[in-house]
Amino acid sequence: MEPSGALAACFTYGSLMWPDIMVRACGRAGGAPPCEPAWLEGHARHPVVDQDYPGLVKRPGAAPVQGVLYRAITAAELERLDAFEGEEYERVRVTVWVRGPNTGLTEPAWVYRFRPEFAHRLGAGDWSVQNFEAQGKARFCQRYAGFAPTPAP
Repeated sequence: MEPSGALAACFTYGSLMWPDIMVRACGRAGGAPPCEPAWLEGHARHPVVDQDYPGLVKRPGAAPVQGVLYRAITAAELERLDAFEGEEYERVRVTVWVRGPNTGLTEPAWVYRFRPEFAHRLGAGDWSVQNFEAQGKARFCQRYAGFAPTPAP
């Protein structure tokens, strides 16, 4: 966990890559946290069966997963994200590449990884960012429009 008052970085690789969804999930007023593209090595992103969002699993040697690194995430926002991600995910520390793989620029971040006991819910292949943008985002937003288990910080 982050020390009290410390701000964290969070690597997102699925629905939270869209700032409008991230804002709603973390309960942030005034817009999305600062962000930039980032890549995570040693992991693979798979679709979750019958869902529009993906799950991330450790996979040594896999091609880097491209996502978005959000900075300046508060402890309260991380708690909301923990609740949003639910029991299928665990928040773990990773190191991500910023500005492209193998740039020499890395940064520690939190990521929500799919728990091994739920691996049977993952589909084959890579989750498609393009399919989510074209079809899945609208369904996802309808399904999770009411997410508000904790008050906004």
